[in-house]
Amino acid sequence: MKFIKIVLVVIILASIPYYKTVVYNFQIGTPFTGNKFYNPYEKNGGEWIKANFHAHTKMHFGFANGENEPEEMFYRYDSLNYGVSGISNYNSILPNCYNQELYIPIYEHGLNFGTIHQLVINASYVNRYDYLFYQNKNHKQAVINKQKDAGQLVVLAHPSFKNGYSKKEMQLLNNYDLFEGLSVRASSIELWDEALSYGHAVWITGSDDAHDKSEGHTGVCWTMVNVASKTKKNVMQALESGAFYAQRGWQAQEMNRIKKVSVNNDIYTLELNSKADSIILKSDFGQTVAVATNANDISYNIKPENTYVRAEIFETEPWNTYTKIYLNPVIRTKDSTFEKHNNENSPNLLKTWIVRILILIINILMLFFIFKTPRKKTVETN
Repeated sequence: MKFIKIVLVVIILASIPYYKTVVYNFQIGTPFTGNKFYNPYEKNGGEWIKANFHAHTKMHFGFANGENEPEEMFYRYDSLNYGVSGISNYNSILPNCYNQELYIPIYEHGLNFGTIHQLVINASYVNRYDYLFYQNKNHKQAVINKQKDAGQLVVLAHPSFKNGYSKKEMQLLNNYDLFEGLSVRASSIELWDEALSYGHAVWITGSDDAHDKSEGHTGVCWTMVNVASKTKKNVMQALESGAFYAQRGWQAQEMNRIKKVSVNNDIYTLELNSKADSIILKSDFGQTVAVATNANDISYNIKPENTYVRAEIFETEPWNTYTKIYLNPVIRTKDSTFEKHNNENSPNLLKTWIVRILILIINILMLFFIFKTPRKKTVETN
């Protein structure tokens, strides 16, 4: 009995954050529409910066964080010619005191057993609020909303890892900006296509999610950002507009670069600096629509049913058996501009308060059981 009461106390304490549960009127996203296209690479030029937005260093005696000091991680990424070496410790922003040319404050949010995490890029403060145990679409939307603020970009971190996010949630969730499609933890391309297919213009990033500086954990997944010049403002603008691509390889070795992406008269054209083993064009729900092999360019006449088109570039060499580049898509629009999400998820106040009151009632019942005084047995006498 005592053990049961202890368990109930733990449940009551863990349920405290759930009193802020918000129930939303979810709207499903609608596919991109229009006769024009938004092309994130239309103004391609200037410089390409190699970036990592997800890595961890020692913190809180090493608990659930990195094995190396910040100086060691920065040295490792500098040796691989990174322009942005983002350290994203859990619910903590690394101070700007490490002589980094492009310092961008980042942290990884997530205090839950489901490893449902988000990165906040250009964070000005840390919002640690989370739901420790169970999270449904309502909890996930509420957490995203709490992380989102002016000047900050919210990234869904390793979405496929331990089934953190579902396909159905990709159709519904909004108010986030980027999608970590590539990481050492998980490849989440299928979920990314699901979000794109339902009109969510979220751009793909690649990051190591490194917890140490070893070769197998650093320089595996990265993001190539196109900027006019190396400034924090330009990097943030590029991330917002989609002027970058994600890459998976080894030791951060670039195998190719894009030279040009254009859409003219509904014809998508991609040109590379050098020949690739294969170039694959994909559209709604990841369907392959065109393939070119041993080529440095590809063209495709976009069909009316294609709401977006994106490219995957595959390379291989004897010293590097697997490198793949994932470009952000060109998407259908009405006027060549885009909106990040076309659905509105508004709070349902009635359902929200019903849920909160139910949590309160359940907790009161558990407290009644915990503090209930058992009746003493009476002894009958003759």
